[in-house]
Amino acid sequence: GQAAIVHTGGMIPDTADAVVPIEHTQAMAGDMNPPFEIEVFKAVAVGQNVLQVGEDVALDSEVLPTGHLLRPQDLGGLLALGITEVEVSHRPRVGILATGDEVIPPQEMTGPGQIRDINSYTTAGLTQQAGGIPVLGGIVPDDLAALQTAAADMLARCDMLVMSAGSSVSVRDVTVEVVDGLGEPGVLLHGVATRPGKPTIVGVVDNKPVIGLPGNPVSAMVQYDMFGVPAIYRLQGALTMPRRGLVWARLSQNIASESGREDYIPARLEEGEEGLTAVPVFGKSNLIYTLVNADGLIKVPLNKGGLLAGEWGEVRLF
Repeated sequence: GQAAIVHTGGMIPDTADAVVPIEHTQAMAGDMNPPFEIEVFKAVAVGQNVLQVGEDVALDSEVLPTGHLLRPQDLGGLLALGITEVEVSHRPRVGILATGDEVIPPQEMTGPGQIRDINSYTTAGLTQQAGGIPVLGGIVPDDLAALQTAAADMLARCDMLVMSAGSSVSVRDVTVEVVDGLGEPGVLLHGVATRPGKPTIVGVVDNKPVIGLPGNPVSAMVQYDMFGVPAIYRLQGALTMPRRGLVWARLSQNIASESGREDYIPARLEEGEEGLTAVPVFGKSNLIYTLVNADGLIKVPLNKGGLLAGEWGEVRLF
């Protein structure tokens, strides 16, 4: 028979139908400069180590569907076909407002009864991760008219609005009034059967999502991840959410939960001989370091009534 040297990715002669890796051959005499005779140590079948026309991408096939979230491998696939430009959705602008007389910028020193604005920046970080552009609107005082003005201005400039409530009850109450006053249809839900974050507000104004988050930082992050992040992907035209990192781990101790409520408990993951163990990081919803010291959230399903030590639970990774 006859053989020809073919480099990786090169075309084979018309009369050839298989490729033998060079490491499975050796020259009968001299070096591997043609012409020469070779000895083959390993047999190959017809078509082995050969890519057929259309094997990677068939002619006239859809390369990527509308609404697909581009990944690095997708870029490689497009470039392999000589496609250097594609139409994409614009990155949605997400307006973020913090509210409360007690809330101050993070760079300032706190006085009695004051707290630094955490939620604007954690929300902005989640927004960027989801592909949105955060637009920080600053801190609005506990004043209905001021909040209405700031919310209307931000919504006019952005594709989505997020308001993080201060710790006073009055501010949480007026957020509903503000959302309803921005336009139709207004508030769609006020209160969710989850912990943390029960008083979350979700609405729509002129086809723009509007979300009211609790003031406690843990509640705000968890609920924004549940409601705000999916909204950002939808605004970008995504048909499905990217697959989240979910793992199963054995619980290190019992977790109590009330029936009729879905709980999310911060947890630290530890690796052992029997797999992952989830160690709950308990703390109140206003303690941000319960999330800083955690790897994810243990999900206690609705009506489960808690989880037992040694039981396998689903952990939603950050």
